[in-house]
Amino acid sequence: SERLAARISAAFAMFIRRSDAMVQDGDAPDYADKDRDLDIEPGTILKDLLPGEDIGTIKSDRPNANLESFRMGQLRAVAAGVRGSFSSIARNYDGTYSAQRQELVEAQEGYAILQDNFIAAVSRPVYRRWLATAITAGVIDVPPDTDMATLFNAVYSGPVMPWIDPLKEANAWRVLIRGGAATESDWVRARGGAPAEVKRRRKAEIDENRKLGLVFDTDPAHDPGEQDNAGNEDNGGSDKNA
Repeated sequence: SERLAARISAAFAMFIRRSDAMVQDGDAPDYADKDRDLDIEPGTILKDLLPGEDIGTIKSDRPNANLESFRMGQLRAVAAGVRGSFSSIARNYDGTYSAQRQELVEAQEGYAILQDNFIAAVSRPVYRRWLATAITAGVIDVPPDTDMATLFNAVYSGPVMPWIDPLKEANAWRVLIRGGAATESDWVRARGGAPAEVKRRRKAEIDENRKLGLVFDTDPAHDPGEQDNAGNEDNGGSDKNA
């Protein structure tokens, strides 16, 4: 296998080559009487060679051209086993948008399982104990008309799936919301935000812009492109109904 070949190539081997004249000469030195251990270090100059000797090395063809594909194959196998993202493990982000997003969606499923386990074991018990303690201590006043069965209900949001192409993701969310398959709150939570906080800040921003007479295309009322698209859709829908 490639792993075994890489381990073999890592063993650097050297040998002493002697000429035929030295081997056949009866007056050749007695090699058994000499300590032939040679210390090899970076930049070593061998000065203990006898006349007619030179150093030879065993040539290795490693690393070969298949090393990169072998490494990528091993990392893909590891990523599949741990339900991780190959791109994140290998730091290799080559590929099309569809392939990258498919990989991200599959990896997110594993992360979601870990998030649910953490929420059930840590986040939810800690929140409920804190809330019960705060109510008992009188720090939080519960209105009389509060449904006590829903008092401890909460939305626990963990790290969200990052976006590869924000424009495509945003357009997809718009289609889902317009089709009734999702809500604006789902969109905000998918980006790791709090829906109530985002709407509060958004309203304050729009009111401030109108008060100061500032016009930006971030307000759909001032975006001709949005109005034209809406008009075309309405006309198209009326034609179909007719």
